[in-house]
Amino acid sequence: MIQIPPEHTSDIVKALKNGQVVALPTETVFGLAISLNSAKALEKLIFLKRRDLNSGKVFTLVPSSTAEIKNFAILNKTAREYITKYIPGELTLILNKNPEFNHPYFNHFTTVGIRIPASSLFAAILPETGPLLLTSANPRGDQPAISSDEVARTLPKVDLIVEGRTREGKLPSTVVDLTKKDPKILRQGDLKVL
Repeated sequence: MIQIPPEHTSDIVKALKNGQVVALPTETVFGLAISLNSAKALEKLIFLKRRDLNSGKVFTLVPSSTAEIKNFAILNKTAREYITKYIPGELTLILNKNPEFNHPYFNHFTTVGIRIPASSLFAAILPETGPLLLTSANPRGDQPAISSDEVARTLPKVDLIVEGRTREGKLPSTVVDLTKKDPKILRQGDLKVL
C-alpha cells in the first residue's frame, strides 16, 4: 500500500488505468475507486468490500462527464432535471440501466447508481481515467472512513491511498431512486432534494 498527496494526479490516473484500487477523498466521505474496465480491480474491490453479488447492493458508476450518463442509464425528464441541478454533487441517482450498456458486473442488475463527486480531484482525473466504479471506503458493516489514516488502518490491502481527510460528521451521498414514477429517497445524506 502506497500513500500519495492529492496533487499527484498523474500517479492516481496511472494506478486506476493499471487496475489498482485507489482510496481517495470525495466531498462526502472517503471512497474506493477502480476503472470501470478492469476485471482485476473489480475482483479485488469485491473482495475488499466483502460484497456478495446477490446482496442487491451495487457499486456506484462515476461517468467521466454528465453527457456520458446516457450511455449507462435511461434518462427521463425527471432524471435530466436532477442531473442538471445536482450533478456533480452529493447525489447518487438510481436509474434504469441502458439496455445497450453491457458490462460483466452490471449485467447482473437492471438498475445503475450514478454519481459524479463535486471535487477538484475528480474533475482532474476523470477526463484521463474515463468512467470509474466507486464505493465508500470501509469493510462491510463499518462506518465509511473519513481520513487516509483510517483507510490505511481498516483496509490495508488497498493499492493506493490519496492522503487527506473529509469533514468530520459528513454523511455519504443522498441516494434517490428514479426508476419508478415518483422519486424515492433510499438514503438521506446532507443534501436535501425532496
